[in-house]
Amino acid sequence: MSGVVIGLVGLLLLVVVGAVIYFAMQEEKATEVVTPIVESTPVVTIAVDDDEDEEDDDTFDIVNGWVYDNEYTYMIGVGSDGSSLTYENFDQENLNQAFKWTFEKDGTSIKMVNAEGKYLKMTTSEVQVTSSGSSSSVKFKLVPVDDGYKISNKSGSRWMKMDGASLKVVKEEGKASVFSIEPSQYYIRSYETDAKSRGTDFRESMSKHSVSCGSGVISSMEFKQVGNKHQYDYTCTEGEATSGDLFSDVSNEADRLIELKDISKDAFKVSCEDGALAKFRIVKGTGDTAYYKYACRDIGVSSEEDPSIVKGLPDFKDLTQGTEEVPMDKIGELGGLSCEGGMVLTGFEVLHNDPNENEYQLSGICKKLSI
Repeated sequence: MSGVVIGLVGLLLLVVVGAVIYFAMQEEKATEVVTPIVESTPVVTIAVDDDEDEEDDDTFDIVNGWVYDNEYTYMIGVGSDGSSLTYENFDQENLNQAFKWTFEKDGTSIKMVNAEGKYLKMTTSEVQVTSSGSSSSVKFKLVPVDDGYKISNKSGSRWMKMDGASLKVVKEEGKASVFSIEPSQYYIRSYETDAKSRGTDFRESMSKHSVSCGSGVISSMEFKQVGNKHQYDYTCTEGEATSGDLFSDVSNEADRLIELKDISKDAFKVSCEDGALAKFRIVKGTGDTAYYKYACRDIGVSSEEDPSIVKGLPDFKDLTQGTEEVPMDKIGELGGLSCEGGMVLTGFEVLHNDPNENEYQLSGICKKLSI
């Protein structure tokens, strides 16, 4: 009897141990099934989307171009008075250079400024034009959307909306217009040299001034008198179309530079056989001589050589000196040279047709960029 009991007890123990082992194995299997799901949880698309958004913000690399809305296709520009906005239909084949904007990065914001130094500004109620680029109201966000950009103020609390030929401010992003940007291959920046006092003579006075475009070519220049000093005002056409390498410096053969008429000699003629003019200055030679030293940049320009395409080519002017005047004073009366949009300066000289007369003319050659 005791043997039967012992056998039953042993059998019961075997069943219990088997059940424990079975359920333990089932738990392990269940854990193995769940584990891959837990491991896959961190792979979330939100993080990927955030990275893509940041990349879109960082890849806005349009240096300059034309801004127009997608609904009415009106370009935004600055009026001739320099203080109001104006609008013009976008025509890709005939783009108005006066409507071109340069996009300046300021941290995570963008400033929009034109060639005349006028900034676009957004207040709480309207879009304006200002000459100051220091205010936070000139900082914008260009938010990428499927077919262009929406433009807001720095904080994103106000948005631009084109309503016909009128630019307005709205609070809701959903009401904002979508704008397109037609990029340009070049842009124009204005510069001026430091105003310098006259030297002891004409040669020394002129040698104090140097004009240089560090990353482009010259498109306009004017030597002017400011009080009792002189300086150059000039513009450089910069960007992809004018980013070629500099050719070696050219130094003309020195000649006398004492009287006003000397400035018309070959020593003071500048001409680029290839490319366009990037920098120039008068250098003092030995004795009373001097010469132009200049460099041209290797860029593509047309083969046209027509002085008539210089905008506002100065006429011959009577530069007869008064008893208290010196040649330096008269050079400032010659006026300036300014190439039309899309054209750059390739050379200049001062013409003096009649040695017996005191009439002079500043003449230059502009050529069209090959873009």
